[in-house]
Amino acid sequence: MNNKREINPQDITVVVQGPVQTFSDREQESGITRKCLNSVRQFLPGAKIILSTWHNQDLTDLDYDQLVLCEDPGTNVRAYNVDGTPQTFNNNRQIISTLSGLEQVTTPYAMKLRSDNYLISDAFLHLQQAFPKRCEQARFFNEKVVVINTFTRRYAKGLPVIFHMSDFFYFGRTEDVMACWNMPLIENFIATKDTPYNIGFPDYSIDCTQVLFIRAMQHFDPRFTLNGLLDNNPEKQLFSDRCFANNFVIAEPQQVGVGLCRKFAEKARVSRTKGKVAHWQFKEWQQLYKKYCDPSFELQYSTFDQCKLFLQRCLYVFPARIENKRRLQQRQKKISINK
Repeated sequence: MNNKREINPQDITVVVQGPVQTFSDREQESGITRKCLNSVRQFLPGAKIILSTWHNQDLTDLDYDQLVLCEDPGTNVRAYNVDGTPQTFNNNRQIISTLSGLEQVTTPYAMKLRSDNYLISDAFLHLQQAFPKRCEQARFFNEKVVVINTFTRRYAKGLPVIFHMSDFFYFGRTEDVMACWNMPLIENFIATKDTPYNIGFPDYSIDCTQVLFIRAMQHFDPRFTLNGLLDNNPEKQLFSDRCFANNFVIAEPQQVGVGLCRKFAEKARVSRTKGKVAHWQFKEWQQLYKKYCDPSFELQYSTFDQCKLFLQRCLYVFPARIENKRRLQQRQKKISINK
């Protein structure tokens, strides 16, 4: 059983990973990495900063303690569109820059922070220690790892999804954060007659965050598998929920102390009500914690707030199920036509 304690910033290394400027067609907000690094100095005085980025980046006026320069693995292909064009992603770039930085960490605690996000408080220090109870099933880490709920989806296409963990921010014991990123690079998907577009077709391709999460967690348990975005059943849902409750703390960016770049903030869909209500909410994660880890936990989640969230999902989330059903039927027809 973990005992709550105060974490000294000197025991933390922050790995800031990603490009410093626009890199390989990925637009980068001007000055955002400088803002990111300065925010770490402000809210974690004494913490070590490792900047893990790419060769030939302009590092002028950037404040860091150690530099890791990575070789660019390029984009990876995880699926094909129905018109035959490949879907390319930066998954391997994120794996390389994150893991290369984490491998240099020698402090007890570590943070993985995107180079285009920044800190707005040190609330994550309290959150990481605030929920120490564990159950024995699906217990993989030494302590909880704090993540933000941006893209930690509870629903996609209007339906429940599992293993959909955000890849933006991680804070916890170094060995636990390392475990979340210790994975081989993703090989390009090769289309075949049986799987011409993506694994699990006509289901949608597994989301990037699902891919990264299950590849990391398979080191602990082979049950971390998915055949498609909407691959779900009560047994898998139970396993996913218990894993989330037992190994993570999921909360909104502001509650964690993380600021998002303009691409994901302000008027971006993910930061509007329509996007937010599809994600796991902090109070919902606390419900999981109470259910699986600490029945004595006093959860303050009013009936009014629960009803409000349900009504918002009725307005913004659940109607997508109708359109999703139509699209899945069209995708199924695509198989019949090609046979």
